[in-house]
Amino acid sequence: MKPLATILNFDRVYELQTGFKGKGFEWIDVTDLRHTCGYCDFAALEVVRERLKGRKARPIAFFGTGNHHYVTYVLLSDINVPFTLVLFDHHTDLADPPDPAVTSCGAWVATSLERLPCLRHVVLIGVGPDFARTIPDRFCSKISAFPEGGPDWTKSWVKRAILSAVPTDSVYISIDKDVLREPDAVTDWDQGSMKLEQLLELIEYIMLYKDVRGVDIGGEYPVSLGRGLARCLEAARINERANRRLLTVALGRSGQGAAPSVPA
Repeated sequence: MKPLATILNFDRVYELQTGFKGKGFEWIDVTDLRHTCGYCDFAALEVVRERLKGRKARPIAFFGTGNHHYVTYVLLSDINVPFTLVLFDHHTDLADPPDPAVTSCGAWVATSLERLPCLRHVVLIGVGPDFARTIPDRFCSKISAFPEGGPDWTKSWVKRAILSAVPTDSVYISIDKDVLREPDAVTDWDQGSMKLEQLLELIEYIMLYKDVRGVDIGGEYPVSLGRGLARCLEAARINERANRRLLTVALGRSGQGAAPSVPA
């Protein structure tokens, strides 16, 4: 039986989430890599790619804190059909990479759009309105943004509008839990206002109509004695609860029907 998901162990955060221990999960250790917090050069990413080769788990991965969200670039690079990235994130991650040899947690979407020819479009969901206004002009034709603060995410017409923004049959879903309000997740970044139930419903809706090639989940709270052990343990408890529910949805079937039309 395949493991349920891959645990990319960059920062030991999942060692506090006890439900992820055991044979149900495939742990890939990358704690030995240096200079991977926030920024990562392509040489180190190649090491990560090599360690991911031959993984036995389903195409679902947990990547740790938001500082390691750039690893999604590696996971996307294995997709060889036209696809859309559906990104649940409070930030756009569309900054200019700091150097041609480096990407970062704030630039990996830009890196992916520039380097991955099969990535045809990005749908940003739950991004902060101020961040949405900073999308670089060169990417505008390849980005559809649905900022927070608008209509209820679970309204039927909102869900249809999101689906209609996806121009491909295949999608990859990436989730940074900083899109969620604080009672539902704890991160060390500024957070959005989406409720966990809304996020789960949107993912289920997309999976009904699209071929989901993979899912990754992150946005954990860092493990640090300087932050206080009690705070780290409480954050791990809250985040594990969200992660388990997200995993349950991600394990569901995808691509089960024709997309509903969006009224003009």
